[in-house]
Amino acid sequence: MEDEEFSERPGFLKKIGNFFSLLDSEIIFLHMRFVKNILDRESQAREQGLIAKRLRFETVGAFIIWLVALPCHASKYSTHKYKQAFVRFVISAVLAFLPMTLLSVFVDQVCPSYKEFFKDNIFIVWTVMTVLSLLFFVKFGLVLIRIVSCLLLLAILIASLAFTGDRSPETRSVICIVIEVVVGVFFLLWNFWPKEKMQEDVEAEEDFED
Repeated sequence: MEDEEFSERPGFLKKIGNFFSLLDSEIIFLHMRFVKNILDRESQAREQGLIAKRLRFETVGAFIIWLVALPCHASKYSTHKYKQAFVRFVISAVLAFLPMTLLSVFVDQVCPSYKEFFKDNIFIVWTVMTVLSLLFFVKFGLVLIRIVSCLLLLAILIASLAFTGDRSPETRSVICIVIEVVVGVFFLLWNFWPKEKMQEDVEAEEDFED
């Protein structure tokens, strides 16, 4: 049904959808290749004895490999299922602090009478947010990687302002706001623009989210 609706759209709208579909494919491919390469390096380091049991590291490089590989165990490429579940939970628990903080600010500003109730039940709120974050992490992995990609792009663009000549603080603030708005709009278009689902894209997305 979605493909039929997509085929009925004007040509230039199809091209935009095809662009975002291609972008998804490239991002998923880069993500999977990076994760698999890091996990392979960790496995090699363990086989060589550079990473021993009880987290004993023979070299600084081995420690860096382990540190970078740790979040990668949330991926489907991890052969350690218990570690995969643990890492996914930890990432979700950390991500839960963002919506919990936003909710706390909302309660303070809009419903101050519930401020004490919110603080008294902060652990329950954090638990609920963690579960929701875990569901989002597992079911909407592609959305998460789009967010991370756009945040990385935003960081690069804003950091580049430091090397583009002298500007007043006011001018820099305006440029930063423009960049943030542009990247934000780009993310919304990338995430919600109708795309044609090719079979290989569907399989890649399913592998990514697993």
